[in-house]
Amino acid sequence: MTYKTWALGMIACSMMIGASAANAEDCKPKYAFQTVAEGKITVALTNTPPYSFEKDGAIAGIDSDLVNRFAKENCLEVTYEVFTYPGAVSAVQSRRADIALGGFYRTAAREKVVALSTPVYLDQLSIASAEGYDTAEALVGKRVGTVEGFLWVQDMEKLYDGSKTYPTSLNLAQDLHAGRLDAALDGFGSSVVQNEGKNVKIVAMKPDPRIAATMNPSQTAFLLDKANADFVKAMDSSIEEYRKDGGIAEALKAHGLDVSAANVGESRVIQ
Repeated sequence: MTYKTWALGMIACSMMIGASAANAEDCKPKYAFQTVAEGKITVALTNTPPYSFEKDGAIAGIDSDLVNRFAKENCLEVTYEVFTYPGAVSAVQSRRADIALGGFYRTAAREKVVALSTPVYLDQLSIASAEGYDTAEALVGKRVGTVEGFLWVQDMEKLYDGSKTYPTSLNLAQDLHAGRLDAALDGFGSSVVQNEGKNVKIVAMKPDPRIAATMNPSQTAFLLDKANADFVKAMDSSIEEYRKDGGIAEALKAHGLDVSAANVGESRVIQ
């Protein structure tokens, strides 16, 4: 390489660096707040598709799509680390992360240690079946199953004689695919993932007072640092904006969920 070629290359490189810096300087944050690391939003990510997961060295999923938009609007670089659910809560509580993602339910226990954002979307109770059942009544007399620990387990057991519970969504889906169940009750997002590529229809169960979870589905939230009031306010305002302009519905649809889950109603927490 000649000196002239090297010099021209260095000039071009300097111009590119200068342009990048200028572009960064031209970016005007929508809101004013501080983050754990200056110029970055630090995410405690849980691998819980379709809500949040790691893909190609970046955050992905419904929650991640919304946070990526927020970061862009506020001139922030997204950095992340993968955690378990308890670990993600702890990371925000100890201010090692600005935000935790993963379809977290708005619970009273979590509200004591971290700030819960305004509700993002509903985790609707879904019915997965070959027939496309969409009501509680349609399942009477059928072989029905769900996963241990869900809010609707007791209601299901009262309504459907012989119903079964499984340790995981995978076990539930396997029995549905094998024909040992007529219908599987699960969170909508989980059901989409577990039944991908199968001849199974997934629909939100229509409201029925016999299954309370259909009347007041669990609301999800981003977990935020209680002490960072400006950040919490900015995130809440952005979430409501994304709801109004269809951003949340778009993220839900992109990952296979029903857009009606964006209609969250009044804020509430699970006791």
